[in-house]
Amino acid sequence: MKRLLFLFLGFQLLAVASLLADDAASVAGKWSVKRTSEQGQSTTQNLEIKGNKFTFEILAGQDLFLHAEGELKLETLGPFKVARFSKIRAGQSANDLQDVDDERMNIYTLDGDTWTMASNFDKDRQQKPNLDVYKRMKAAATKTGTLVIDEVEMADTPQTATWFFCFEAKAGAETRRYYVKDKGYDKNSVTIPMALELPGANSGQKCSFKMQLDDVEEDTCTDEVDNRSTGEFTVSDRGSQTFKPESNWRYTIRWHLKN
Repeated sequence: MKRLLFLFLGFQLLAVASLLADDAASVAGKWSVKRTSEQGQSTTQNLEIKGNKFTFEILAGQDLFLHAEGELKLETLGPFKVARFSKIRAGQSANDLQDVDDERMNIYTLDGDTWTMASNFDKDRQQKPNLDVYKRMKAAATKTGTLVIDEVEMADTPQTATWFFCFEAKAGAETRRYYVKDKGYDKNSVTIPMALELPGANSGQKCSFKMQLDDVEEDTCTDEVDNRSTGEFTVSDRGSQTFKPESNWRYTIRWHLKN
């Protein structure tokens, strides 16, 4: 009898492992759900799964509000299936992440292109328990055009005197620089219109950039610069992203893709 019981339990465990392996393959890709926050703001939550890694973003309109990354493990807990999100790092952008001392366990069901998750039930949290119904995002047709980096809005800078600005962006094989000779700024809060164009860019492509500030104009585009910030964003039809490379330096880049 014991041998039969062990065989039965073994078959059960193999069946559960097989189901979880099937789910792990099925959740790979991009998912999205639209929500209304407790403050009444409309937001979009995007979740991307690659292997055992996840990327999670909350957007308010086109503006990125939260970016988080970490590891995903699918488990069973009694009769429930559980998505465990761990080793989480989060911030206002992919370039401003900090470790989060927390794990999240969401009960879920998976039905084709619908992934339903119940969150904030695992322990007492500031957020209310809620149910999200994610839909699989279909792969969008790649749009090729010219990436236009419209402007940089400086909310704060580490410079205290008149400072000069040098910006270089790279998308694919194209690299462009924005620099205006003898153009200095004497404010922390300023918007710099650039209209910097990089042809042959694709939606979904990464654009990397380097931004440099210096109060000595001759040093602004060199390695002798006072302040340098690097980062990247994902090209889209229209968007913006905020970066905070230093405690007293914060700026937002805005762009669009034109035919």
